Amino acid sequence: MKKYLLLFVTGLCFSAVEAQLVRQEAQTPKKQSDLDWYNCSFDQDGVYGAEVNKAYEFLKEKKIKKRPVVALIGTGLDVEHEDLKQAVWVNPKEKANGKDDDKNGLVDDINGWNFLGGKDGRVMETITREGDREFFRLKDKYADYITSNGEFFKIIDGKRTLVPAPENLSEYVYYKTRVLPESEIAKKYGGWQIGYVIREYGDKFKSELETKYPGQKITKEQFQTCYDPNGPVDTLRDIAFTLIALGFQVYKTEDLSVVYENFVMTAVERAEVEYMNVLKRYGNDGREDVIGDNYLDIKDTRYGNNVLLTSDAALGTMQAGVIGARRGNARGGDGIMDQARIMALRVTAGKGEPYLKDMALAIRYAVDHQADVIVLPQQNTLYPEMQKKWMEEAIRYAEDKDVLVIVPAWELSLDLSKQSFFPNRWMTDGKELTNLMVVASSDKYGNPSMNSNYGAKELDLYAPGVSVYAAYTGDTYQTGTGMGLASASVAGVAALIKAYYPNLTGSQIRDILLASVTSRKGVEVEKGIEVGGKKTQDLFLFDDLCLSGGILNAYQAVVAASKLAGK
Repeated sequence: MKKYLLLFVTGLCFSAVEAQLVRQEAQTPKKQSDLDWYNCSFDQDGVYGAEVNKAYEFLKEKKIKKRPVVALIGTGLDVEHEDLKQAVWVNPKEKANGKDDDKNGLVDDINGWNFLGGKDGRVMETITREGDREFFRLKDKYADYITSNGEFFKIIDGKRTLVPAPENLSEYVYYKTRVLPESEIAKKYGGWQIGYVIREYGDKFKSELETKYPGQKITKEQFQTCYDPNGPVDTLRDIAFTLIALGFQVYKTEDLSVVYENFVMTAVERAEVEYMNVLKRYGNDGREDVIGDNYLDIKDTRYGNNVLLTSDAALGTMQAGVIGARRGNARGGDGIMDQARIMALRVTAGKGEPYLKDMALAIRYAVDHQADVIVLPQQNTLYPEMQKKWMEEAIRYAEDKDVLVIVPAWELSLDLSKQSFFPNRWMTDGKELTNLMVVASSDKYGNPSMNSNYGAKELDLYAPGVSVYAAYTGDTYQTGTGMGLASASVAGVAALIKAYYPNLTGSQIRDILLASVTSRKGVEVEKGIEVGGKKTQDLFLFDDLCLSGGILNAYQAVVAASKLAGK
């Protein structure tokens, strides 16, 4: 049990699931509808589960024809958990002998692979965000530009200096409009540059006012005369004026000299400190030291290690429990398809956003090792074009091999019709990706997660993911909530279909799942939304929130699969 000590210390908090430790021996016995309620149905149990138990009643006279492989691309996994051992995938061509037996460039990839690992056994515990990685890639090209009235400037020797426009204006616009909003480091760096602008115009304002009001203490009211709405357009002057004017409120003073000394004179130094602090906190995840690959080279593939029991393995273990925990053994929750084989491919850590190279290679690894269902960790708003192509090609590769790919929507309360998240079905220039599903969490009462993203065309369906009881690291069990559990519910049902009807393709299974939901069309529900950058709530019809207008239903899905397979 020593190996679990680190997990309990560092793994109690994880990004996609909020959970509380459940000690079974101290629990008052609860009904299944209060625990792994995703197995239950409304007509039999009074909860909006996925009707898995009911599906098994339909399948009881049928035989399993295949043990489907589900690839969990995300966090680590406790492959030795007492309730999961039978469901852990084993690479048939690899042995635990320190050699690359299957000649795929990865040594001892017995149960999967950790793309965030080093050859010396170390693993990355945090990773950077995509916006920050793009900032560092483009910083030397564009981060020093300041624009005003169509002109370009840089701070040279402490002074704002007119310079030629960037050679690649489209890439510069990408940096300003896409990268800058996504990177806290880029914002702080830009703030550092603006510090020089504040100091430049602060000196000008002070000189103008001292000439206009000689020998007088300059007040807030007098400072307001520096703004001339009918004067020549100067956006940088307007920015500096606005920020300095706010200083009177911040420092609770009517005296310009107080604002000047505390804000204008210190603007550059304070902004530099803020930039250096955020740079130290988020600027380096240690990938170069731990892994040593080039994350911008998709052909650089021989990296990582086989360490799967990591400090973030909690989520992966709970997902695996929902999908494949042993059914009927009175330990934890019953898995939806306990004959599934679960492959663990680690690309995420406790903090940060997955490298797209890792995800693309993980998808290809899963497909090449006969995965039937793939679960991705999350969508994202920023997919740099080159890396986006890697993901497009990887998901298309899965589609060509009849593999279903599932990705959960973020819990940001955003309308997916107004802001694009990737991957999505229309991310390619060609035809729609027919094997990709975007899902979100629902609770036992049939309500959508309050904070999930939504979209009548962009989100496919809702699935159990709120207060779900499942396996947890260290032979324990927990109740957790999160988008990762919703995607696990869908993956479990997809695996159930594949086990009995192995000839159905990933695209066909997606169609079946969409057409066989527990319909909530016409039902009005409360949903969190974002308006003007602020969170609030509104009422929606369920069918305005997702394409299917309902909640995952295993029973109706296997009935539909049986009919389709019979044809």
